[in-house]
Formats: sequence, C-alpha cells, structure tokens
Amino acid sequence: MQTSFSLAQLNDPNIADANDILRYCVHCGFCAATCPTHALLGDELDGPRGRIYLIKDMLEQDRPASDTDVLHIDRCLSCPSCMTTCPSGVNYMHLVGHGRRHIAATYHRGLVDRFYRSVFGWVLPDRQHFKLAQRLASFVRPIAVFLPGRLRKMVRLASKRHKENKVVTPDAFKAATNQKYRVALLTGCV
Repeated sequence: MQTSFSLAQLNDPNIADANDILRYCVHCGFCAATCPTHALLGDELDGPRGRIYLIKDMLEQDRPASDTDVLHIDRCLSCPSCMTTCPSGVNYMHLVGHGRRHIAATYHRGLVDRFYRSVFGWVLPDRQHFKLAQRLASFVRPIAVFLPGRLRKMVRLASKRHKENKVVTPDAFKAATNQKYRVALLTGCV
C-alpha cells in the first residue's frame, strides 16, 4: 500500500511503525474471508482491509477519529484470523493497536460508553469479578426486560446456571498413545 506520511510524521516512532505495516498490505482481500465481523456484517469497513484504510486515513491526515472510524475499529475482535491468511504478512494487530491509541487520544466517548468500558475492564480480566458478574446476571435475569438495551443483551448472554460454567484450571494430561507433541488447548475467550 502506498502511504504519504510527511517526514515530520515519520519522526514519531508509532507513525513510522504504522507506515511500515501499511506498506506490506497489497489489498488482496484474503483477510476478509477469515474475519468474523466481516462475515457477520458484510460491510467492507468491518473487515481488516476496510479498517486498514480507516486507520491509514486517520494517521496520514493527522485528524481526530470520527464516529465511523470508532464504530468500525471498535468492532474488531482482535482475533488474529486475518493475519493467518495474509500472504504479505501484514501485522494487523499492531496496526489496530496504533489506531486504537489514536482513537483514545483524539476521540471523546460518551458517558454510557465510558461506563460500559470501565465495567468490562473491571470484570473480564479478573476471574472473581467475572464469577460475581455471572451470579448477578442470574439474579437480574427475571427483570431483564426492564433494563436498557445493551445491559439487557449482556444479561441474556450470561449463563442461566452459573454453576455449570466451571473454569478449567491449567493442567497437563498424559498422551493416550506415544507422546509426540505438547499441545495447548484453550477453553474459551474469558
């Protein structure tokens, strides 16, 4: 991909890194086939190639992030699916990181959005907080119809029986046959 960053912009190490990543992209579109948000929504801007264009434009123009930029970049799940199919080796995850840092520095999120982000930041990384949220959701479920839209959806996504959501702790299992490889199995996102 051709870029047009100024020399002054390229003096910033983050911009220089983003420039290097952008130059690897050849616009082939293989990434879109493996992107879950692109597959679900079907919008080019909700795929890696579309987000690359949004990030490139934000950084090259040195402009604040727009509502459109934020919407589509926030929808990225940060799974590395697109990177597995990229024949050019575009380091998409680092580029999205540059885009998200630019959004954090230039975009003012609304109060509700900031609230949900802070709650997710408190709940998701901590196992005990997550269990507490699961229990709270099971108690709130009967009155979920009265909750605001996003909160209602989150309560419905929570398991109905939190006792069944047993967290599997890291462990090693003996091979059933002659051991050849060691494999890591992931039990889920959270």
